[in-house]
Amino acid sequence: MDWLTFLKDVIATQQFLQVFVGGCTMMLIGWMVTRARGDREHLPPPAPASIADVPPPFLHGPREAVDLMREIRDYARRQAEDTSRIAECVRVIREEARRHTEILGLIEREQAIENRAHHERDRP
Repeated sequence: MDWLTFLKDVIATQQFLQVFVGGCTMMLIGWMVTRARGDREHLPPPAPASIADVPPPFLHGPREAVDLMREIRDYARRQAEDTSRIAECVRVIREEARRHTEILGLIEREQAIENRAHHERDRP
């Protein structure tokens, strides 16, 4: 029964548990590293470059190339349309900002006139 008390005291301080877990972890890491090195040595050599490594658009015939060119032209047309829409939105926003600035200027002028009139009435 003394060994159970000893085991309880060792586990209570957890030094034994820490050493045990650390040792198991180191052994597991060592096993994984040696396993990975062994797997790497048994891999087949890389295959030489072949026709399969060429990008797909260059493997197509003239018909597919024409279709790709049409698709690119369609994307360019859509981009031009989108750019013109964005330019129109920017123009409208700029005009609205000018209008709001003019309105704010009129409001400030009106407030300045009102403040002057109010201060002149308050003077004795």
